[in-house]
Amino acid sequence: MSTRFYAPILVCMMLVASGLPSSEQEEIGGLGDRHWTDSNDGYGPINYTSEHTTATITSEGRGATLTMPGGHVYNRPLPLVIALHGYSSSGSFNAWWMSMYESVHENEHLLLTPDGSMNIIGMRFWNATDACCNLFNTEVDDVAFLEDLINKSVQSYGADPDGVVLIGHSNGAFMGHRMACDRGGLIESVVSLNGATWNDFSNDCPDTGRPNILHVHGTADSTIQYDGGMMFGGVYPSAPQSTAYWADRSGCDASWTKLSSLDLTNSDGVAETDNLEHLNCTDGNRVAHWRINDGSHAPLLNDQEWTYQTLGWALEDFSRDSDGDGYRDDVDAFIYNPNEWADADGDNVGDNTDQCNNDPTGWIDSDGDGVCVPSDAFPNNPNEWGDADGDGIGDRSDADDDNDGVADYYDDFPLDPTEWDDTDGDGVGDNADDDDDGDGWADSQDAFPLDPSEHSDLDGDGVGDNADDDDDGDGWSDEDELVCLSDPSDDEDVPVDTDEDWECDLFDGDDDGDGVPDSEDQFPLDASEWVDSDGDGIGDNSDAFPTDGTEWEDSDGDGVGDNSDVYPNDPYEWFDSDEDGIGDNSDAFPTDGTEWAQHRSVSS
Repeated sequence: MSTRFYAPILVCMMLVASGLPSSEQEEIGGLGDRHWTDSNDGYGPINYTSEHTTATITSEGRGATLTMPGGHVYNRPLPLVIALHGYSSSGSFNAWWMSMYESVHENEHLLLTPDGSMNIIGMRFWNATDACCNLFNTEVDDVAFLEDLINKSVQSYGADPDGVVLIGHSNGAFMGHRMACDRGGLIESVVSLNGATWNDFSNDCPDTGRPNILHVHGTADSTIQYDGGMMFGGVYPSAPQSTAYWADRSGCDASWTKLSSLDLTNSDGVAETDNLEHLNCTDGNRVAHWRINDGSHAPLLNDQEWTYQTLGWALEDFSRDSDGDGYRDDVDAFIYNPNEWADADGDNVGDNTDQCNNDPTGWIDSDGDGVCVPSDAFPNNPNEWGDADGDGIGDRSDADDDNDGVADYYDDFPLDPTEWDDTDGDGVGDNADDDDDGDGWADSQDAFPLDPSEHSDLDGDGVGDNADDDDDGDGWSDEDELVCLSDPSDDEDVPVDTDEDWECDLFDGDDDGDGVPDSEDQFPLDASEWVDSDGDGIGDNSDAFPTDGTEWEDSDGDGVGDNSDVYPNDPYEWFDSDEDGIGDNSDAFPTDGTEWAQHRSVSS
């Protein structure tokens, strides 16, 4: 056999790295913290130990070792971590290098360490992509092999089907990407260290699900180059492009965001790794790239951080079912009690045990009436449970449960001794309700506090304004006042009604009620007048001279109008021709202003 095959074979061989020592539970970032809580029912977490148990799972003649923490109970499922080795290596070696065996009990998960197929030169490989690493085109279906191992781990050994994580290196990292393509729905997360996905992603990677993808790669990797390259005639994409393919498929931000710096290698306290993530994935999963600056193909992993940080990321969105009752811990009120999962009333007694799920004060219903002690005043009488007034007679038998003097039949609040009426039906008793009739008017301002149709009585006649057709009690109906332009709420403002016939002048055809229509009445507001024949402004009935426009009054009744009568108050005089102050009728010389009397001579 030509030695030219050995060069690429040796390049793909996985290097050895130091293991990860154990640490305290509280130091486990993100994983252990989710599982250590107390049960309200006396149940608790399993105290897993480092005395691991193992099982061999076979599929089509190939076997894989399943390592379980000491104390594992199959019906209380744990996440399943699958270690995928690099070319020429083995699953157990890869798990040792990444300190996964210590993680089994510390992080509480199962560990599956399968081996790839052996090629004709005795090297194990995974038939992942056209770039790595089926050198001899061997017909092997590693996708079906791993799928069968996962299913058997779930069915027979208590692996959680929602917590499957693939962690691969080199050729195993390629295989992790392959599984995400072909069986994405089976996998929670893929952690790929120094591998790549298909170069022709859209055509070669079928869309079977949306697992979380964490692509970790060293920038100084000379075997699987960070910037992409070609192996065995197949092209593989760069680390950023491998990540971007998954981000695009998952609807994440096109550009990544740097979230932090991490210390993944050398245990030197130097955070050499950039934590880059494509955020806001519309499919709800996560896609990230951890870039190990100057990292090699098989770096010396940080024995305190690598497994904890990668598993913490991979299972961040995963919630266990610690008691195996079918309810995840994030929705299970009793995460360690397989018989309980809900607590509707929050009394720390599970609904399956609690006989009164809506009563947080009790859970035992000894008489089966649906009311628990201590709420049941008659715990041994299924026909009674309440005694509102404490008189020893159950409310169902008591005619006045609250002992307020109002029989339950008539009492709107039969269990409240301070209330009995609820006029407006708002659920607030009239004694406490400041608006008993619910009309929007406070009782203190409501003239009719129990009548929702009334609230005001302006005239105080006992009839509410809404029903009263004369709100102000002035004798005029509200309707008439409105059309007659007076205020129906003011008893001092009434319509103008000259003739007091209760028809306002605005609409009365004979305002003064004299029988003569206003249209013909020259004095429409004077009932004693209706015509002025001489046009002197004085009605004929009052005019002493109705046909003489210059006269209308004769004060002395002498037949001469006052306007012409020089002596208007002397019925015997009316003219003084010579203006000597003596009326003509008395003036002996009416035309001589110097004389007015005639003297007679007397002889001696």
